[in-house]
Amino acid sequence: MPFPGELRAKAGDPGTFTLQVEENHPAFEGHFPNEPILSGLIQVDWAIRLGRAVFSCPGAFQGLEHLKFQAPIRPEEPLELDLAWDGAAGQLSFRYSGREGRKSQGIAVFRPTP
Repeated sequence: MPFPGELRAKAGDPGTFTLQVEENHPAFEGHFPNEPILSGLIQVDWAIRLGRAVFSCPGAFQGLEHLKFQAPIRPEEPLELDLAWDGAAGQLSFRYSGREGRKSQGIAVFRPTP
């Protein structure tokens, strides 16, 4: 799934991004026709792909921990995505927030490859 057109790294903080998913973005197709929301799968995918690009996140993806979807993300909603890499634990933490607070959060776990 392509990233949204409005995606920018926050100056001075490589792990923080501002984004806004346009209404006609393919991420909203069929999810749901009269009340479009950004699927959790896409939120996780974008966080992991950006985390790998920024922090390298070595190793193979092992799974997700403490995954919570607290509020829907709707088209054109201004968002902030915060990423943090803990190399010792092999964990990428992510959090999506909007004007009204936290939208989702979780931890992607990576295991070292031999």
